[in-house]
Amino acid sequence: MLRDLLKEGGLYTIANLLTKGVSLLLLPFYSAYFTGSEYGMLAMLGVSAALVAAIFSFQIYQGMGRFISDKLTSPLEKKKIASSSLFFTMGSYTVFIIFALVFQDEVLAFLSEDSQIPIYVYHLWLVTIFLNSLFYTLGVQLKFLRKTKAYSITTFLYAIISILLILLFALGLNYRLESIFLSSIITAPLIIVFQLYQLRKDLMFHIDKKSIKKLLVFSTPLVPASIAYMVLNYTDRVFIKEINESLEAVGVYDMAFKFSAIVSLIILAFQSALAPLIYERHSDPSTKTELGKIFKLFIGLSTIGGLCLAYFSYETLYIFTQPIYYEASVFMPLFYLAVLITGLGMFSPGLHVKEKTKLIAITVIITSGLNVVLNYYFINEWGFTGAAIATLISLIISNGTLFAISQRLYRIPLEKMKYARVLITFAIFFGFGSYLDFILTLDYAYVLTIKIMLILIFTFYLFQEKMIDFDKVKRMIGLKKSVN
Repeated sequence: MLRDLLKEGGLYTIANLLTKGVSLLLLPFYSAYFTGSEYGMLAMLGVSAALVAAIFSFQIYQGMGRFISDKLTSPLEKKKIASSSLFFTMGSYTVFIIFALVFQDEVLAFLSEDSQIPIYVYHLWLVTIFLNSLFYTLGVQLKFLRKTKAYSITTFLYAIISILLILLFALGLNYRLESIFLSSIITAPLIIVFQLYQLRKDLMFHIDKKSIKKLLVFSTPLVPASIAYMVLNYTDRVFIKEINESLEAVGVYDMAFKFSAIVSLIILAFQSALAPLIYERHSDPSTKTELGKIFKLFIGLSTIGGLCLAYFSYETLYIFTQPIYYEASVFMPLFYLAVLITGLGMFSPGLHVKEKTKLIAITVIITSGLNVVLNYYFINEWGFTGAAIATLISLIISNGTLFAISQRLYRIPLEKMKYARVLITFAIFFGFGSYLDFILTLDYAYVLTIKIMLILIFTFYLFQEKMIDFDKVKRMIGLKKSVN
């Protein structure tokens, strides 16, 4: 399993770095070209698009991924499931477009604050949402059918063409916010045609009622869970907008959040590769043991990466953004930590494998309610940092609970005491190094040296705990023969 994971996850990682990594290079352009209010508008439209996807997708793509990757599903059944999922998505998002146009004034009034979102931008945003829903659904099918190369190519092409068009519209034609959405409207249809070509043998012009019912039984409980995830991840922006009465404040906060995508690039890549492998092989006796080994490697590598990124939050903002965003360095480490916590989700397969999706909904809804309460009090008390703390606490509770439930349903063998030691040590190193500038008054050269030494010491500690064993990894993937 590890060999397949590294092969496919590595390809996804390269694709993500080439796509989202290049997109991150646009952040200096965004921060310089768009005003704080305009960037705040983009942030609110982005949050709203995620909410729309959570509701109107009916999360049917999750059911599709679960069943088309299962080796017990026949080829014909896979075609029926995938085709029905695509047509259902087209229908549900058409309903959304109609709804959004009928209640256009109300939606715009809610999304706007000190600056009004233009109507024509709103209309472009709606078209973009519809096209992206098709692009994403077809992408999920490519991923769970393990057409890794096709998935990576389409993702890369979408990002690169979109970026080039954004620069053309913005710098060449002096467009503002519309440049973002026009680029997607032009790019998405081209990539969708390419996706359909790659899936020509895996789709049919057919809607199967039995397949739709099967998908909805699995996926419908995930709709409230997905909305609750939205509350968990985006309540902070809504509260910041309302309390500060400024979209510029949202822009500052969201700019810092964008850099946590650096961590999620790799995590999401391997999550994309791991999920189909688990669904395909969950009944194999060796799968749980292999997952335990992968989990250990994940903890080792992700904690080192988290320290490296969190320690240099200010430097990241200094290099890539403008002075208005520098204050975000205080809470950026919390974003990085939140992404690592979210990454634990890939090691909670029991709820999906055993089709206990209702438990996901219940857990996330409860913790999202807690997140609302924490955001209300913490933002009033500590501002932006309070928002980041509230979200982090809620994510720890949510993902920790789901992990514990999953372990009861589909137990992955873990060395609990070892992981407890490592995570406590990581928390100490993380907190001290991330806020060293505020704890000690030293010249920058001394601070930099201390941070590098902390990273090296923690890395050495992980090797002592045998959290990272490259020789064992080589044997597992077949690059080195065992001496036994």
